[in-house]
Amino acid sequence: MDTDEIERLIKANVDKTVTVVDVDGEIQHLFVHSVDEEGFVCDIAAEMTQPPACAYWVRFTDVREVRPSGNGSGEK
Repeated sequence: MDTDEIERLIKANVDKTVTVVDVDGEIQHLFVHSVDEEGFVCDIAAEMTQPPACAYWVRFTDVREVRPSGNGSGEK
């Protein structure tokens, strides 16, 4: 996937869970909170609480592949 496609898919899945493969091949299920020009703020879906305990910012260029995880409700 190219960076533009990754950015488009992340933006389309704000407030949903996505499966992300990073450049090292690690697969994570992330809940997307918000998106900016260079990346996105997310939490690890399995660690979600209300309100989220912590959040991470990930650069689009650090992602190799992204796809919707299914139900979009912060699945565990």
